[in-house]
Amino acid sequence: MSRTLCLIALLSCLPGGSTRADPIHAVADGAYWHHGSNWTFPEIIGAYKRVGIPQDVAGSDDAVAHYAYVEDGVRNVASVNVYRASSAAAGELETAAPAALTSEGTFLASERTALSGIRRIYGGSGDSVLTGVYVISAGEWRVTIQISGSRLEAMDAFVRAQRWETLGGH
Repeated sequence: MSRTLCLIALLSCLPGGSTRADPIHAVADGAYWHHGSNWTFPEIIGAYKRVGIPQDVAGSDDAVAHYAYVEDGVRNVASVNVYRASSAAAGELETAAPAALTSEGTFLASERTALSGIRRIYGGSGDSVLTGVYVISAGEWRVTIQISGSRLEAMDAFVRAQRWETLGGH
């Protein structure tokens, strides 16, 4: 009996594996699903193709996926970050300033789900590459998209083509 108790005590002191489940799962059509927010990261959005597999950020509920496409020899990139409004990364994600601010205003991400947020455009005047930072909120969840390109319409289209109906819904 004492041997059994000693063995149980010894085993209880051993470090265990993580009990946290993987927050991102592969689903149909090459997409990935983030179970905390219900967000779906599609494989392709317009001309942009996802680069790699979406990742959780430092073991948190935050998740990110990267997309890219090449146009006229220029690689255009986008990152799609999904996180809780209370995330430690929220401030950094929402205030990225890669160049001088050109414009800022309200942006309608989806008429169907009536989601809107803030769009900030950096660069422009003299610089053919623009960077857009879009911050959209739905309940406790936020999506920040940082995207580069030479055409604002194409950047807006990438943001509007996201699967907004999945955000926060279960």
